[in-house]
Amino acid sequence: MHYYQKFAVIGLILGVIPVILGIVGLTTLSWISITYDESLSTPVTYDLFRRCRNGTNECDTVPSFRISQYLEITGYAVLAMGIILSVIFTGFVDKRSIHFLTPIVIILGVFSMIIGFIFYIESIFEMNPNSPILKVNFGYSLILMLSTGALGCLLAVYFSFTAGYIQRHILSNVNIY
Repeated sequence: MHYYQKFAVIGLILGVIPVILGIVGLTTLSWISITYDESLSTPVTYDLFRRCRNGTNECDTVPSFRISQYLEITGYAVLAMGIILSVIFTGFVDKRSIHFLTPIVIILGVFSMIIGFIFYIESIFEMNPNSPILKVNFGYSLILMLSTGALGCLLAVYFSFTAGYIQRHILSNVNIY
């Protein structure tokens, strides 16, 4: 096994973690819980797709979450695709320039998810502009998605260093004279 294939195996092992965290974060229902005022004793729980009052089964979809849904799901898909491409290109492709493209794909996925978070939080706070917010609790799903983005950034750094090491090794074996 060549050294760059070992880098690919390490990247695959590290890349599985944000992929699993992203799947769990997107499919679970505890993103944000907000208590608006003292007259409503039960907080309102928001996930990426709907809004529910705690203690009741009344849930409704929120049309203003559409852009956040698109950005989050697209960002996660681009992140996962970037991880897969990074592993494949690191392990099997011997072109120098292509190794530097895959961390950019990972970073684009992370930026898409961050922009989706910003629109998500903004749309939640704009839903009830006249109701004072007493308490905001971030749920484990939101924290899992933020962890997915942070680990995606670390993976982009890892694959960038790997690409630099592979390029240095390729150039050291090339006789330019």
